Amino acid sequence: MIQLLSEELEPAELLPVGSLLHKRYAIDGVISRGTYGIVYYGHDGKSAVPIVIKEYFPYALANRARENGALLPKNKACGGLFYLGSEMFYRQHLALTDAKGSSNIVTVYTAFFENGTSYAVMERLEGVTLERFLRLRGRRLSAGEAMLIAASMADALLVVHSLNSLHYDINARSIFLSTDGKVKLIAFGAAKAGLRARHEVDDAEPWLDLAALARTLYKAMTGQAVFDERILPSAGIPQPLFDLFRRMIDQSGARGLRSVFEYRHALACVEIEAEEIPVSGEEANLPILDTRPNAQQKRNSEPAKDLQPVQKRNLIERTLDAVGDAVSTERNRTDAPSGTKDETHLKRRIGYLYAGIVLGALILALILRGLIH
Repeated sequence: MIQLLSEELEPAELLPVGSLLHKRYAIDGVISRGTYGIVYYGHDGKSAVPIVIKEYFPYALANRARENGALLPKNKACGGLFYLGSEMFYRQHLALTDAKGSSNIVTVYTAFFENGTSYAVMERLEGVTLERFLRLRGRRLSAGEAMLIAASMADALLVVHSLNSLHYDINARSIFLSTDGKVKLIAFGAAKAGLRARHEVDDAEPWLDLAALARTLYKAMTGQAVFDERILPSAGIPQPLFDLFRRMIDQSGARGLRSVFEYRHALACVEIEAEEIPVSGEEANLPILDTRPNAQQKRNSEPAKDLQPVQKRNLIERTLDAVGDAVSTERNRTDAPSGTKDETHLKRRIGYLYAGIVLGALILALILRGLIH
C-alpha cells in the first residue's frame, strides 16, 4: 500500500480515522488527495478484509462541514456541478461492481451515497502506478513492457466497454502494476469527464479510451507527451508498435481504431513478445513525498479551472476573474526558483494591472457623470 505524505492533506478536509461508512466500512487512514476526491484505506467491519474507500470530493466545488463531516457545495453555482459529478461517480462505480473477478480491473465491491456525496469501496492493491514505477526506476518502458500493458488494457477495456461505460481518464496514474505481476486499470474518471464537458458523458466514443492509452504508452516509452493526433517515430518504439499507436490516436483516417475489438485484432498482429514488469513489495511501500513548493498555497490560490461554475453573476465578477487569471498565469511563470528580481517584477506587473483597473473605473465614472449632467 502506498501512503501519500503531502502538505495538501489538511485534517479539516479528511474524514477522521475510525469513521464508519454505510454502517460497515471503517476508515484507517488516507492514501491520497486529488482534485476530484480523497482515497482512504480501511477495512470491512464485517469481514475484516482490507479495502480502499474513494470519496467524491472536488475541493473547488465543496467544503466539509465540521459538525457532521458532510460535504456541502460552496454556493448555488457550484451545487449543480457538484451533484452532477457525484451522480456520475456513483453510476460508474456501481456499474463496475458487475466486473468483479476481472484480472485487469480493480475490483469495486459497492458504491453508495452518504455525507452528501458518493463513495466507492474497492479492493486494496499492492504495487505502484505506472507513473510511480517510471520515477522509481528512472527509465522508460521497453517495447516488451509496453506490450504487456497494452494487452492487459485490451482485456480491461473490453470488460468496461461491455458495461456500456468508458474509463474517461486513462493515464500513467490510472494504470497499476501489482506485485503479483498483474496490470490493472484503476482511477475511473466519469465525474471528471462530465464536469469538464458540462454535460452527460454516456454517448462518448470508445476510441477516446484507446487514444488516451496510446498517448500514455508513447510518453512512457519516449518521455514525450502527445497533445494532438500526430506522433513522431522514435528509436525506442518498434515500427509495428508505433503504427498501432498512430492508428489508436489518429481517428481522421479509415485505418483508425474505433472499438476495443478492432484494437485487440490490431494488437494481435504486432509480433513483439510481452515482458513481465516486476514490482517488489519494498517499492510498493515506499512513501511518496510531495516536494512541490507551497503546494497547499498554490491549490488554494489557483483552484481547478475545469471545475469552476460556467456562469458568473455580473460584469464585476468577470472582470475580477480575468484579473485573477492574469495574476495566476504570471505567478506560474515564476514558480521555478528565480530570486528576488523576478518577485519584484511580478509585484510590479500586478501593481500596474490593478492601477489600470482603478484608473479605468475612475474614467468611466467621470464619463457617466458628464452624461448625466
